[in-house]
This record gives sequence, structure tokens and C-alpha cells, in this order.
Amino acid sequence: MPAQIGQAMKIKSTSAAFLFVMLLPGCGTVVPDLTEFPHDTSQAGAQNMIQAVVRSVRCQLQDAITRVVSRDLRRASEIPGGRVYSAFLDNWGAEVAFTFTIVEKTTISPSALLKPPPATDFVFNAALGLSGSAEATRIEKMNIFYTVRDLFRPNGPRCDASGEQRNGSLLVQNDLKLSDLLYGRILATVLGNADDPEPGRKNVLSHQVSFQTIASASATPTWTLVRATVNPNGPFFSTSRDKTHDLLITFGPVDRAAGGKSLIPIAEQFHFTSQITSGISNGFRSAVSQ
Repeated sequence: MPAQIGQAMKIKSTSAAFLFVMLLPGCGTVVPDLTEFPHDTSQAGAQNMIQAVVRSVRCQLQDAITRVVSRDLRRASEIPGGRVYSAFLDNWGAEVAFTFTIVEKTTISPSALLKPPPATDFVFNAALGLSGSAEATRIEKMNIFYTVRDLFRPNGPRCDASGEQRNGSLLVQNDLKLSDLLYGRILATVLGNADDPEPGRKNVLSHQVSFQTIASASATPTWTLVRATVNPNGPFFSTSRDKTHDLLITFGPVDRAAGGKSLIPIAEQFHFTSQITSGISNGFRSAVSQ
């Protein structure tokens, strides 16, 4: 009997030590890194990832605007008195918002099923359980403003982001379908389904792309003794990392009163509201996925 008690105490001490070791470095107890293994998780690696995303998106903006406007100009030049339907973009800008959200969570749920020596009249079993969790959230936001005039480069070298390293972000080297939005608005005017956008009106174009990746792992070590089973039901330890990279682009007329450094107030308000809505949606989606 003393040997069994000593063995049980040894198992208990080992489980407590294992719990302590796993909890300290576990996800949810420190500020999450923007990148993860096998990518560079250092500060330099995080900055490389952010700059790769910014450069890649800027290249796609430049390429989309240049192709859409150049195509419209060629069409107009081939028709006598051809109308340039993309002319409104000359006084427009693009507000670009990047949001990087990282949620890391660790849960530990040790349990034990005790089976004392059976009595003659009844059988007694005792189940013990303990659970604890830690969660950490990191949100990085960045806003950049471009004018369409700066992005339109019909005669300049083509912006090429094919050499950018993703470093864990799907916003890099991915067709963001920006041309579809611009083509769609111009075609609506060409077909007579809408008038030309006019400055000062609620003429705003918005494009949003969100990539979410979730990685999780769990472990359930089990010890079976004569009078007890440790961790009979899993998982004992689980950890997850939920990463969302969100891109919001709002096109609208530039505000001349502000020196052309921002969109008109209506477009800016639309951009701000879209960011709030996106944040609520991403938060709800992350909560549901966990």
C-alpha cells in the first residue's frame, strides 16, 4: 500500500510539473508574433512580411488601374468622338487599410478517474477534473492613401511583385481581383445602367479581401494505474493560432479642401464604417471558430 501511495504521488507531481512547463511558454500567455514557424518570427521577419504585403498590394493597385484606364482610352481612340468613361478616376484616390489579427489560445484540462478498492456492497469511483485557458490577441492596423494619378503608369515600368516572399501572408502573390471592381463600375456607365460618378456625391467603390488561417494541436498523455487512470478523456493540452489578414480598399473622389491628401468626407466615413464592420465580423468569426 505505501508503494502505491508513493507511485500515485509521483504521478501527481509529474503531472503538475508538466502542466507548469507547458503553460509558461504556451500560446496565449505572451504577445503573439505576426509570423510563425517555419517563417522568421523575429521583429525583422515581421517587418519583412508587412512590407511585402504593402508592396504587393500597391503593385496590384497600380496594375489594375493602369490596365483598366488604358483599355478604356484605347477603346475611345478607336471610335470617332469616343467617350472616355474612366475619366472620373483622374480625380479619385484609394484609401487602403491593412489589418493583421492574431489570436492564440491554450487550454489545459487534466483529469483523473480514481478506482478505490471495491467494497462488498457497492462500487465507488471518483472523477476529478481541472481546466484552465489563456488567450492573447494582437491586432495591427495600417492605413495608406494613394491617388489614382500616382498609381496610373501607362508608360512607366510595370510594378512586379512576383519576387516577394509571402512570409505567411496570403495577401502576397495572390490575385486580389481589383480590376473586376473598376471594370464593373465603368461598364455600368457604358451600358447606361448608371451615370458617371460626380464629386461630392455618394460615389464610393469598396473592395475587401480577408484571409483566415487556423492551426491547432492537442495532446493527451494517459497513465493507467491499478487504482486510477490519469487523463482518461482528452484532450489534456490543446493550443490554437487564428490568423486573419484583412485588406480594405475604398475608392472615392479626393478632397480638394484637404489638398488632395484624403478622400472626401463621405468616402472617408464609408471607409471608417467598413473597418468597424470588418472588425466586428472578424471578432465574431474568431469566437465561433474556437
